[in-house]
Amino acid sequence: MTAKAPTRPRAAVDLSDPELWRSGVPHEEFARLRRSSPVAWNDRGGGHEGFWAVTAYDDIVVVSRDTGRFSSRKGVISLDDLDDEQCDVRRTLLEMDPPQHTDMRRITARLFTPKAVRKLRESVRSTAAGLIDEALGRGTCDAVSVISERLPILTLCQIMGIPPDRRDDMIRWSDAVIGSDDPEFRDPAVEAVPAELRRLLPFGHPASLEAFDLGRELAVERRHRPGADVVSALATGRAGGRELTDREFCNYFLMLVVAGNETTRHSISHGLAALATHPGEWRRLRAGGIDSYVAADEVLRWATAVHFVRRVATEDTRLGSVTIRASERVVMYYASANRDEKHFDEPQHFVIDRSPNNHIAFGRGGPHFCLGSHLARLQIAAVLEELARRVRRLELAGPPDRLRSNHINGIKHLPITFVADR
Repeated sequence: MTAKAPTRPRAAVDLSDPELWRSGVPHEEFARLRRSSPVAWNDRGGGHEGFWAVTAYDDIVVVSRDTGRFSSRKGVISLDDLDDEQCDVRRTLLEMDPPQHTDMRRITARLFTPKAVRKLRESVRSTAAGLIDEALGRGTCDAVSVISERLPILTLCQIMGIPPDRRDDMIRWSDAVIGSDDPEFRDPAVEAVPAELRRLLPFGHPASLEAFDLGRELAVERRHRPGADVVSALATGRAGGRELTDREFCNYFLMLVVAGNETTRHSISHGLAALATHPGEWRRLRAGGIDSYVAADEVLRWATAVHFVRRVATEDTRLGSVTIRASERVVMYYASANRDEKHFDEPQHFVIDRSPNNHIAFGRGGPHFCLGSHLARLQIAAVLEELARRVRRLELAGPPDRLRSNHINGIKHLPITFVADR
């Protein structure tokens, strides 16, 4: 008699369905998976390939650090089925393994160190203060459009050397590529772009071509007159002893525009919503004595702006009690890891001075730890500091309008009433 193949533990819902996330993170399902099947198979409909959903903190750390067994080269930010040609054309720093990743990251890494970021502290705080004052002047406003989306973009323009008058374009591009599953951000004109062209674009969206045009324009300027900004580093940088190709430059530029904007933006939005709905924690923050960076880390844990990061197994291997076959997808759910009861006391509660707080919002170990983590913490801390200094009370003026996405924990609109400290 032929031995029966072992039954794979399975997720009870399809975690790839964007509609599942529309009402919030499926924390109950994640808690169930962490208890019973921390590495579970997720079937997908429509003929799409399924994947292993990794939900426990410790298992995610293992996958993050082992680039030999779990590669990034087949895609990181999407659950879509991508062929080798698509992977090669779309490849950014995110979709590289060492040593290629190491060489590419080195080009810009010095501009995101704690020392480099500290130089931006006063300008970021000043910008945050101005945006919060604008919100106070309006009384009730969409905190996303007034604060959350503008601070990261203005900061990004500063460090990359992008003219501030292009900020609206950058927001539009980010919304388009990240929000492609959301009706609000769908552009009918996109359907006119040939499917074959879209197939080979980063994020599969023609908005990337507009970003490429800006990047190339800036690169020409910086090669003649390089400065201390990120675009200058990219335009004059070398990897593996050679200059970047046009494709490498453009994809790197677009990655920074999108990743440097969206994750911080949505973390700030979730932080504002949390403070508005947790008045006790807001009072504790206002009372002083809580380090703004400690508070920022709790915002990052609570928000977990990126739901997942994907890898692919390079060989047959074991993870926990499960056998994973070569070429199968392995999806690390940060949204679950940051509520793992084994690593956080009462993780379902928002605690503004949580310590210790070894959250996994930026990854946890390994070469892909978020390049802009120090900059993101600075911006969130600046918002918290200036809120506590200027605002007496903040309240939701309506429900948050969430992004329809299986990848980004986004808030599109956040009506908040701000009352000044008198």
